[in-house]
Amino acid sequence: MRFDSMRVVRPLALLALVLLPRLASAQEPEGVRLGLLYQPEYEPGFVVLPFSATAGAERAAGMVPGIIRQDLDYSDRVKVHEATGAVAGQPVNVALWKTRGADWVLDGALAPRPGGLALHVVLHDAVYGTTKADETFDLPPVGDPGFRMAVHALSDRVIRWVTGDPGMAATRIAFVLQGRGSKEIYLVDSDGENVQRITSDGSLALSPAWAPDGRHLAYTSYRSGRPMLYERDLQTGRDRLISDRQGLNITPAYSPDGRLIAFGTTVAGNTEVATYDRARSCCLAQQTHGRAFDSLSPSFSPDGSRFAFVSNRLGMPQIYVMPLGGEPQLVSEYATNGYNTAPDWSPRGPQLVYSSRIRGQHQILLQDLDKGTRRLLTNEGNNEDPSWAPDGRHVVFSSRDRDGGGLFVLDSVSGRIRPLLRGSGYALPAWSGVLYQLPGK
Repeated sequence: MRFDSMRVVRPLALLALVLLPRLASAQEPEGVRLGLLYQPEYEPGFVVLPFSATAGAERAAGMVPGIIRQDLDYSDRVKVHEATGAVAGQPVNVALWKTRGADWVLDGALAPRPGGLALHVVLHDAVYGTTKADETFDLPPVGDPGFRMAVHALSDRVIRWVTGDPGMAATRIAFVLQGRGSKEIYLVDSDGENVQRITSDGSLALSPAWAPDGRHLAYTSYRSGRPMLYERDLQTGRDRLISDRQGLNITPAYSPDGRLIAFGTTVAGNTEVATYDRARSCCLAQQTHGRAFDSLSPSFSPDGSRFAFVSNRLGMPQIYVMPLGGEPQLVSEYATNGYNTAPDWSPRGPQLVYSSRIRGQHQILLQDLDKGTRRLLTNEGNNEDPSWAPDGRHVVFSSRDRDGGGLFVLDSVSGRIRPLLRGSGYALPAWSGVLYQLPGK
């Protein structure tokens, strides 16, 4: 049996007995006929020129354009062209780059400043021959822990200049990595750089979930011998106990305003979704009410009024949506042997991604709650644990057999998939919101 697709791993007898005991017989949903359907959009050409530098900023000038180029490529919103023949500091021939397929041209100059660097960037609209943006930003010095994140934030600013939509470069992804007899939580930047270990419990640390402030991470740990829910302050490294109720305390999720943490916990022998008032450090409120079935893996809507969750009340795990204090509604396609888990609600609209068993393998499904449509995002290998990026376009997921296994990022518009981290034992990724924003518009 696999339960990590429900954002929980059950290596202990307690979990095996309590949580969704009938999942072992799950097969593909009856009557499901889904195919990949992508409609690639036009990607304007983009050129990032070499940046000039005054004395003391040469190293940064050799790094920043490359980071921006990769971020723009990973955004899947522009087609990045090589700046062949370009020389840093020379006047920009916008008309020439237009003939080479560029709709946009980014030029920059770096100079030292007290405590860091000053980066002046100019974005040229090659189609209309105008200047779209001309601004100067402060960056930390090269080698500072925040240097790359600040450059990622500039990439996000460029994406907003060009498209009007948010980027996702200045973000991180939490995940679980299995070691020898343990599972620990790590972080990685959206481009696969800067891997950082967060827990060293020597047991099982599971289900990481980001607070909206980007400073806190809720997770479950077995370090005391049973599953308790903690909140880690990522700046201080200190933990706060959220729930030590008897039984399970698993699969946490924050409300968009950061006030509530919803999670699965044991109530009268069942697993129920409950909410904890984080701001008041109290007031546990049971949201679901089961009769010999289990509910867990909540994920809030962007306005915080509803949440999606998993329940086996129809025999096999299905996806439901309910308002806080309201009644649940089945949203996944019901089938006798249906198997749908790990919902994540888009931060930008009425869309869910979740894992669905199709033809004996786990695939990522996208469902539009308003339109009632479902679209298959993957169709090869086993792909689980989807989590939206803050741009509402990209999804990170885990796979144990795709290209040797690991974590992967999928563009839900074009279908492009890129590896984030390769190897075995990666699971339960959770994408943060934007962690760093440059001043200005």
